[in-house]
Amino acid sequence: MKSKLIYILFIICISGCKKATTKNDTELAQEIQNNPVEVSMDTNAANFLKDSSVTALSIGIYKDDKTYIKHYGEIDRSKGNPPNDKTLFEIASITKTLTGTLAAQAVLDGELNLDDDIRKYLDGDYKNLEYEGQPILIKHILTHTASLPSNNKGINELSRKNEDSLSFKFAEVEGKYSKDLYFNYLKEITLDTVPGTRYRYSNLGANLMGHILETTYEKSFSTLLDEFVFKKAGMTNTKMNLNEEEHSRLANGYDDKGNQMPHFPMPIKLWGAAGALKSSMPDLIKYMQFQLDNSNAVVQESHKKIYQENDDEWVGYFWRVDENKEGAFYHHHGGMFGANTYFYVYPEYKMGIAVTTNVGGGRAASVLGEVADGLVDDLKPFGEKSISRAISNVCFEDVDKGIQYYHQLKKENPNGYNFSNENELNVLGYRLLRKGKIKAAIKVFTLLVAEFPEASNPYDSLGEGYFEDKNYELSLLNYKKSLVLNPENDNAKMMIERINNISTK
Repeated sequence: MKSKLIYILFIICISGCKKATTKNDTELAQEIQNNPVEVSMDTNAANFLKDSSVTALSIGIYKDDKTYIKHYGEIDRSKGNPPNDKTLFEIASITKTLTGTLAAQAVLDGELNLDDDIRKYLDGDYKNLEYEGQPILIKHILTHTASLPSNNKGINELSRKNEDSLSFKFAEVEGKYSKDLYFNYLKEITLDTVPGTRYRYSNLGANLMGHILETTYEKSFSTLLDEFVFKKAGMTNTKMNLNEEEHSRLANGYDDKGNQMPHFPMPIKLWGAAGALKSSMPDLIKYMQFQLDNSNAVVQESHKKIYQENDDEWVGYFWRVDENKEGAFYHHHGGMFGANTYFYVYPEYKMGIAVTTNVGGGRAASVLGEVADGLVDDLKPFGEKSISRAISNVCFEDVDKGIQYYHQLKKENPNGYNFSNENELNVLGYRLLRKGKIKAAIKVFTLLVAEFPEASNPYDSLGEGYFEDKNYELSLLNYKKSLVLNPENDNAKMMIERINNISTK
């Protein structure tokens, strides 16, 4: 069955590898069978496309100096139009890693210092951009610890509403925004904590870095990208604004219900430094190679760990930096109204991975993340394997047997699987929850709490499981435990309020 599946996928997918004219289809299919990278790509793509919310997937891998690109499915449902190497995707917040690369360039050029007060690069009086005498520094912007709002004025207010039309309203607000409005809002902001002490993701801050870079170099942000990244990496299909021909290659975006979503408004009114780039998979591979170049001083600077979130998670120049026994790796997610992308760089494995789909939202992000995790687990040359993947199939068949298998593996092979990362069981629990297996998800989340009793997020996840099961008493109890362990857990605060409102009705 396995060989037939691989052959079928070989026929229906579009591959970035050129087909040798001297080999027939049978010989090529046999080569794919024998290539673990190709097998992993096909297998994980097949699992991805089983989810009814998604229809298209592009995968790019750079490993051991070889490039692999494949495209699956169709961009528009029932149109038979698969993505290809020329297809442009909105890569959203992956843009921030390029902004971080420019900031690293500026630091090495002596144009910026990580400890600079950001007001050095702003015209006018911004006394509000400090807390108890502590100003926002450049490094706080780069690590999302500046205590700035997450978005432009008007976006957060819309986020509190639960409407299907929100994406279009977001796009309308962004489309009307201007730099004058941006700086006026910057003067209205009141910081609520000392900068550098708390992680709070901020698109507004990332755009501010675009302005700071323009100010230091006296060049447009787009020019800086072209000069310091695109030309050096050989990227010719990554753009902020698109001409008519390029726009015709931009993948239509959808939500997980199949509704077409708006693209990020063009032309870009601000700097686009937070998430306005569009790119093709071949260009993402080139960017991957650029980021894997250990001889590039700018890349090495951009990978520096600046702010530590916990024992093994850091933030660098907008990069998420994870470190374990196998070394450090660098990654970012980009989500737009109708797009999701994951981008990973593993210097220790000499490998990079990019996966993208033209479906936005949390469900697509989750299943796409499983593709990325599956590829890494299949292809990394050494280190622990994913315990989540090891027990997943058993858990979906019989969760009690799956949990029993977990304990068996932990006893018999404690160093062979990643038991130390709480996200392993958390991801599995949410996979079960997403498939409507609520009772099974609760059991996995209960195991998660037992394994990590001092962590906040496991209780938050168990609280969500009980909430979906309409057991509001136990849901409330677990959200309160989560909040005790992490007083900054805004989701727990929101859910406690929501449950209390349900209880009073």
